[in-house]
Amino acid sequence: MQAPDPAPSAAPATPGAALSALPDHDLMVLVAGGIIEQPVAELFRRHNAGLYNYVAWLCQGNPGEAEDIAQKTWVKLMTRCGDYQPSAAFRTFLFQIARNTWLDQVRSADARQREALDDQPAELPADDLSPEAELQLRQHAHHVHRALLQLPVAQREVVVLRFFSDMSVEEIAQMLGEKFETVKSRLRYAFARMRGDLAGSAPDSQETWP
Repeated sequence: MQAPDPAPSAAPATPGAALSALPDHDLMVLVAGGIIEQPVAELFRRHNAGLYNYVAWLCQGNPGEAEDIAQKTWVKLMTRCGDYQPSAAFRTFLFQIARNTWLDQVRSADARQREALDDQPAELPADDLSPEAELQLRQHAHHVHRALLQLPVAQREVVVLRFFSDMSVEEIAQMLGEKFETVKSRLRYAFARMRGDLAGSAPDSQETWP
């Protein structure tokens, strides 16, 4: 009895397919080792949309400025790849570069947009960060745009990172170099300022916000 012909071997994976299976950290290792073009293209595919959205909020919806900062961020990433620490999420590292690029651009134009927190009541409701409040913000995200643009930049930034970039409070604190409680307080102040606008724009006039 003749033995069956051996099954054809699987086609070798293409470099693009192999890279798409690698985690962000491994792609950064390749970039640091001088293999730049394809790993950066894969990181761009994964993260550019989120990066652009974050920067656009910092730029108050100015698409040209946001695009310019996003492009500069990717260029700087390739020169700063040696600074990346595996203990930090790649997205945190990328957004840090973008934030510093934005701040540099603001300073160079002599148009500082980073505002101090306005005076706020000494006490805020304890449930401002409750799961119910977060859920309602997510459900009505399309009503948030106008209210967000009215916030001081420091408050707007943490809301965008929390609800549009899905970062935890811990990740935001690490990215901004702030204390956990500072980030949490900024979120509370932002919720307090936005509550009236969101309640007024909710589709159901009988709906109440926490």
